[in-house]
Formats: sequence, C-alpha cells, structure tokens
Amino acid sequence: MKRILKQVDHLPGVPAVLQQVLSLVNDPEFSFEELVEVVRVDPGITAHVLKVCNSPYYGLTRKVSSLQQAMTYLGVNKVVDIILTSEVVSYYKNDQTGYRLKGGELWRHSVAVALLAQEMGKQYGYKDLSTLFTAGLLHDVGKLILSEFVEEEFKEILRLVKEEGMSFPEAERKVLGVDHALLGAKVVRSWNFPEPIIRAIAYHHDFSQTNKDRKLVALVNLANLVVLSMGIGGGAQGLAVRMPQALMDELGLKARDLDDHLLAVKDIGEKAEELLSMAN
Repeated sequence: MKRILKQVDHLPGVPAVLQQVLSLVNDPEFSFEELVEVVRVDPGITAHVLKVCNSPYYGLTRKVSSLQQAMTYLGVNKVVDIILTSEVVSYYKNDQTGYRLKGGELWRHSVAVALLAQEMGKQYGYKDLSTLFTAGLLHDVGKLILSEFVEEEFKEILRLVKEEGMSFPEAERKVLGVDHALLGAKVVRSWNFPEPIIRAIAYHHDFSQTNKDRKLVALVNLANLVVLSMGIGGGAQGLAVRMPQALMDELGLKARDLDDHLLAVKDIGEKAEELLSMAN
C-alpha cells in the first residue's frame, strides 16, 4: 500500500487560479467583484468562461463580450463549476486500463455524476450545489492513481467480485489495502479542498461511514450508482452495482423516484456531452 500512497505526490497539483477561486468562494465574506478580479488575470479561463456563456448550452439571444457580464449571468456556482471542469479535464484524458476504461470515459462518467448530483440536490433540498458538483466531478479521482495497481491484480479483484459477491471497492481493499474512494480523498486533501468534499469522495460508495455531511455524501453516492446503472463510464466496476436500501431510506427514496432518476440520466448524458465538448 505504501507504493500506492506515494503516487499521490506524483499527481499534478491543482492550478493556482483554481485554488484561489475555491479559497475565495469558501470565505463567507468574499465579494463577487473579488472573484471577477481573480478570474480576469487568467486569459485562458476568461476566454473559456466567455465561450461557455455564449455557447448553445445557455442559449443567449445576444452575445456577451465582457467577463463581468458573463459571470453575472452565470452566477458564482456556475462560474466555479466551469473553472473546475476546464482545469481538471486534462487529468482524465488517459486510459484507466485497470478499470477497463478508455480515455475520456471516466471523465464522461464524472461529469454525469456531477450534473445528476446537482439536479437531485435541488429536489432533496441541498442548497450548496457547487459543492455537490465538485464532489461529483472528483469522486473517482483516486482511480487515476489506482488504475495501474488494479491492472496488476485484476484477475483476483474480479474473482472476488464474481465469486464472493464483493463490491469492486471491497475487492480493491482486500487485494490492495486501499480503495479508489479513500485514495481519492487523500488526493483532494493534498489539494486543500474543503472537508465536506473530502468526505463525499471518501465515502461515495458507503455514506453510512460518516455522520457528517450525510446528505451531501448520500447524494453523491446515489448519483454515482444511478450513472453506473445506466452504463455511463462504469467499465469493470459496472459489473457490481447495487442500490442499498439504507441509501434509499436516508434520502426518503421510493422505487418510483429511482425510476425518475434513471430516466433523467439520458438528458444528463446529453448535457455532459455538451460540457465535455466545451472543456476540451
């Protein structure tokens, strides 16, 4: 396991402008003008925010030409989502062969989870939609490191899943000593992300492991399972998808609600494709 944990240090750090943005918006006294100034100093991000704002995704009737106008229209949460998406997309471009995922598939899955988590957050009264998006987008970041080690032990991990009925993360822990969720939490902690996001990533396969931020963790947990169930970026992990009754009880979900979420994934998938095309 030590060999795996050392790889956390080799993953590229979060770009400075993203760290500034996240630090700023987590300050309860920050002002919108401060956020505009932070974004304005990075020409690449400025251009990207304008590109997204003027894209068919938002359907504006008149082109927006100033950063402040674009950010005012989009709002703080959407601006943070756009910056996060554009700054971390490059990490996901390679194949994750251990999980039988080709380049871009894990990113597609992650964007779909982020968008679905946000939509469900509105339905279940979770107000911090930007935190939901961030946690959803980064929930599988541990796979970027663990993939090569899963590849080495894939046959044994798959045997445990198929023959002993383990979930994929359980099999990872059994064979490798750590799963991709806990490893992902270590990654985002090294990036100085807020504790609620770290918890959501650490426990996105089992919300019951924490008593803090349970609704956030449960929503990311549910969004991940729904997206996996629909075959979006599941890869090898999609072989062992279960919907725990405890998770449904935590959110007050009925079977018909789950059906609605499954139906929503088609629309979410289309939105994810649009965001993917804009992020590249």
